[in-house]
Amino acid sequence: MAVINHAKREINAKIVYFGSPGCGKGELFQFIHQRIKPSLCGPLKSMPAGQDSLLFFDYIPFETSSLDGYRIRFHLYTMTGPVANPGTWKMTLKGVDGIALVTNGGTSSHDAVDSLRVLKSMLTGYGRDLRSLPRVWLPTDFSDAGDAGSELITCFDASRTVACSTTTGEGVLQGLAVLSQEVLQGLRDEYEPANDPPAVTPALLAEPSDEVFVDSGRELSPPLPEPVVLPELKVSLAGNTTVTIPLTVQHGDSVKRCNLRFSIQLEEESP
Repeated sequence: MAVINHAKREINAKIVYFGSPGCGKGELFQFIHQRIKPSLCGPLKSMPAGQDSLLFFDYIPFETSSLDGYRIRFHLYTMTGPVANPGTWKMTLKGVDGIALVTNGGTSSHDAVDSLRVLKSMLTGYGRDLRSLPRVWLPTDFSDAGDAGSELITCFDASRTVACSTTTGEGVLQGLAVLSQEVLQGLRDEYEPANDPPAVTPALLAEPSDEVFVDSGRELSPPLPEPVVLPELKVSLAGNTTVTIPLTVQHGDSVKRCNLRFSIQLEEESP
């Protein structure tokens, strides 16, 4: 689920490139990062996740810079190399908004189907269905997906299948464009009809220091103090007079006594 940062007026969407070791995810990330303008893209970072390695960066998509006054920012994640702890993959998939399944064309279709089944199982642990998510299948260095398993073909139709090359980069940006367009459309469908900013949804990429807490789509404001109601005051005066009214003011457990002093000049009403 996308994270809404009201302080920065940004909608942060999360895209995960999932696949088995050696399928080319790291090469795809390198190619994508090099092709995006530096002014629109954050640095490519690698972070240890236990015994595993998490690769990630963020960028502003070319297609749009604003959604209902909020800027869109995509955060891309993947795991590189052998993954010792499957739980690291599952944590990376938490709150995902779009998924690219990367498979190596040099391996058998059975291995690709196994990767798909692992992905589905991890998403099921969060109560999510892959077929309800924006998704794309990227068979690397393999242009013909016709002999792939029927399970893959059922999940990824022709419009969601983009053959790409880790050597030449062919199809890599096209695959990202297909996925990002579907993620953007999902964000439009979810947030544009709303009149108020949507609520924050915690996710792996959230920035706690910038969180804004909301309720039913509205930011919470400190409660206003209750108005002080004074009894009707009747004073009989003549001419210029200074009036002093003793007051007891209570705020929580604190009680203060003070005087309210003001001057009054009486004028007769015109007939």
